[in-house]
Amino acid sequence: MTERAVIFGRDAELYDRHRPEYPPEAIDHLVRLVDVTRAVEVGAGTGKATKGVARGGIELICVEPSAEMARILAAKNLPGVEVIVSTLEEWEPATTDVDLVYAAQAWHWVDGDTAYAKVRSMLRPGGALALMWNIPTARFTQFEDVYRRNAPGLLDEADERIRKRDAHDWLDEMGRAGFTQLSLFTHSWSRRLGPGDYRSLCATYSDHMMLEDAVRERLLDALESEAKAQGGPVIVEYRTDVFSGTT
Repeated sequence: MTERAVIFGRDAELYDRHRPEYPPEAIDHLVRLVDVTRAVEVGAGTGKATKGVARGGIELICVEPSAEMARILAAKNLPGVEVIVSTLEEWEPATTDVDLVYAAQAWHWVDGDTAYAKVRSMLRPGGALALMWNIPTARFTQFEDVYRRNAPGLLDEADERIRKRDAHDWLDEMGRAGFTQLSLFTHSWSRRLGPGDYRSLCATYSDHMMLEDAVRERLLDALESEAKAQGGPVIVEYRTDVFSGTT
């Protein structure tokens, strides 16, 4: 697992405060894919998706590689939720009758061949795998000039995992891994953020976190200043995708 995959734990509380949760429409779709009593969440983070799923009375095992992120999730004491600090690849599940395995904002970080095989080993016949992401649809557009002046490298994403997250049709990969009844659910929505909250949101992005400290702070300051100059609030447009298939 790369440094970028686990860097969010460096400021897990900031992530928990400022990353969005998942729209109810996406959560409802997720839990209705199959009849779910037992589920596993891969890369649960601080529980942005967990909260919605746990409301359904589901027995839920959350596997999270960052101890800092897992600590925040465990402290929420969500009903029916067990938190395990591990990568999916290293975790040894004790059950083979899971109804649903899902990953929210995390599957692009796992090793695909190992991960798909492990998921298939724990799902019951007819169980489902779901891969979900909140994707900001125009993350750089409104402040492109700010990025060109302060961190132009961010405009040309170099991480193949992120490009795959944003543009890859995961249904092809799921099909090659042996999943059937493939489907894609998409929901568009938006958030309105004040300049300070927008700065904090950007501070949770892995590419921003990977910058040198001085460069990152200069960029974040410039984003907040430009948002104020534009009169705020900043409208952040999202697309939530849920790719799914069954065994």
